[in-house]
Amino acid sequence: MNYNELKVQVLGLFESTKELDSFKIRQLLATEETLKLTDKAVEMALLRYWRQGLLSRTRRAGRFQYALTERGLARKEWLLKNG
Repeated sequence: MNYNELKVQVLGLFESTKELDSFKIRQLLATEETLKLTDKAVEMALLRYWRQGLLSRTRRAGRFQYALTERGLARKEWLLKNG
């Protein structure tokens, strides 16, 4: 897997106003036949992207809800253009 491939896949799941919980993100990524990721790998990727400021997160009902930040949107657009 290319260095930014997972980042493009994860950020691509989000629309500017859409929130997704970690379980839904794992489900959506599981439908990608080219990606074979463990739950732990997805959780660590989400943690990294949150720390990088690409995603915001809030805890609701025992799960983190993630949303794309402005920085994340800019990064997603840059990666898609230059990828």
